[in-house]
Amino acid sequence: MSKKNAGSTAESVPTLKRLGHRNLRLPGSKSLTARAIMLGSLAAGRTVLKNPLKCDDTNVLATAFSKVGVGVKWSPNKLILHGVDGKPPHGASVNLGIGGTPSRFMIAAGALAKAPVTVDGDGQLRTRPIGELVQLMQSLGATFDGDMLPIQVDGSQFHGGEIDVPITKSSQFISALMLIAPFVDGGITLNCKTPVTSSTYIDLTVNILRTFGVDVVEVESGEVRSISVPQTRVTHRELEIEPDASSAIYFAAVAALHDGLSVTLEGLKLDSLQPDMEAIRLLGTIGAEVVEVENGIKVTGTGIIKSFGDLDASGFPDASLCLASVAAFADSPSRIYGLETLPLKESDRIEVMARSLAKVGCGVASSDTDIRITPLKQNVKVKTSTAIDPIDDHRIAMAMAVVGTKRGGVSIVNPKCVSKSYPSFWTELRKVYEGHDAS
Repeated sequence: MSKKNAGSTAESVPTLKRLGHRNLRLPGSKSLTARAIMLGSLAAGRTVLKNPLKCDDTNVLATAFSKVGVGVKWSPNKLILHGVDGKPPHGASVNLGIGGTPSRFMIAAGALAKAPVTVDGDGQLRTRPIGELVQLMQSLGATFDGDMLPIQVDGSQFHGGEIDVPITKSSQFISALMLIAPFVDGGITLNCKTPVTSSTYIDLTVNILRTFGVDVVEVESGEVRSISVPQTRVTHRELEIEPDASSAIYFAAVAALHDGLSVTLEGLKLDSLQPDMEAIRLLGTIGAEVVEVENGIKVTGTGIIKSFGDLDASGFPDASLCLASVAAFADSPSRIYGLETLPLKESDRIEVMARSLAKVGCGVASSDTDIRITPLKQNVKVKTSTAIDPIDDHRIAMAMAVVGTKRGGVSIVNPKCVSKSYPSFWTELRKVYEGHDAS
């Protein structure tokens, strides 16, 4: 692997030839880190997060909380939060960069502050929908000056209660309300119409609330999933953030694509509740060997890469991009569906991924909810490099790097975009090429 200039910096991804075994020490889970920052900031006392993921998204969220009165201190492998006991002492104007989850979480948290909070973001984030979250919070007394970023939230009349939640464009709206519910008089009960969008992320939110001592009650009846989050005085915690399955999937996929390569994903368990763990488990159904070992999960390529067939990826839409990269080398076409949330992410992920796979030689068709992949022809020699522009989308960049390890002749434009979720991705991938353990 090497960097080169082609109008802008690009990362070249040639065919991976040095096989064998690698150990990968993963950063902490982004989804869990964000939720723990939210709860630790609003809790009473000093919360310590061990092995948190420090990336663009988690850093802007912690910084935003510091501006409304939370004490925040990052150190190697640790984040210390001095919480505000449910009531941020002052308002502020905060910018969440291009972070979708941080912006939605901060809009919800802003309703708890003693003065209005203005939430803003950059570029694409200003176009991403938040109207459904605004409407849900308005039904609980919050007031806003609009329904797009930048937006000011005034929670002076905000209160708890029971609300009906339609099928939303993002599960983040529901998670955001669940995470502030313990700090609201009377708590909040959300009667969510099913199927709940990306419900696996709601499960993750329920689990971390319980870890912080909140007795969440769930009842599913007919077409409604009712989630009651009671008012609770949440106090400080010391919490170890488990390794990030969303980062691990890329290296698991690299192993699955290369006969004779194995990667141990240190610290991960096959029964992890992280939604993207399902994508890792699925690699074991299409030819790779995926087993739990003493120090993590070991993924080994066997030379067999079967089609995914018709795969419902609604529970792990972000990881579906990486599975699409694997499908590019399968023995027959695959269809991955349930991707309704992807057009509303950092880019229109279905469109950009389809265009990128077509550029390297796959047959691709897509809609707003699915992508259909006809694999690359085998043993075709790549004569020229193909530049892939991920449109500043970290998930596209990493997924197409996986393609490069097998096909060769791929370069990723603006590779630094991976800092949004996995700042050390290129460093770790380079170690895999060099035959070293990644850590």
